[in-house]
Amino acid sequence: MNQFSTIKKMLLGVVLASSSVTASEIPAHVITAYQQGLAGSQEQNQLAVNALSELNNKASNPVVLAMLGSAETTQARYTSQPWQKMKFAEAGIAKLNKAIKQVKGMPYPLKSSVYVTAGCTFAQVPKMMNRAEHGAHLLNQVLADSDGFSKLDKQLKQSTYRCAALAANKLEDQTRAKLFIDKSDALARLSKAEKG
Repeated sequence: MNQFSTIKKMLLGVVLASSSVTASEIPAHVITAYQQGLAGSQEQNQLAVNALSELNNKASNPVVLAMLGSAETTQARYTSQPWQKMKFAEAGIAKLNKAIKQVKGMPYPLKSSVYVTAGCTFAQVPKMMNRAEHGAHLLNQVLADSDGFSKLDKQLKQSTYRCAALAANKLEDQTRAKLFIDKSDALARLSKAEKG
């Protein structure tokens, strides 16, 4: 489906940009570098990896660790060597899995930020890595708490739906993929109407 390549482009960097959890702990320039790295800038991705590594070493928390894992996984895009691709992807996925474990039992907003970051990353790695199912599971957990989900920032909600659509598409569940795209589009229209 062509709409999924469009969604991938729209997804990039939306996960944690407006999370109140991140705003106080991760400097804006690091979030910007992270977003630009996901959007295709190798240089910005490396800056994000370096800055997030430094933040994680100073005071580790699951949100920083999840973003670092996502940025490290993204590094695989920027190398042509298969062994390096696997090295970057595996290192990033290991950090994402660690962040997921750390956030269990924590408040929903924090957990949802980590789950959406991991779920989005897992939905975008190559199918051969068998992460789409885990990504879909994490995203579905975020969506399952309707009360908590309704209180999330609109951008994070939209990201959750978009990533859930990507995961469903990768799992060849076109019905769910379309449902999530429709929900994401509805949120985008609502946001646009509120601004205009």
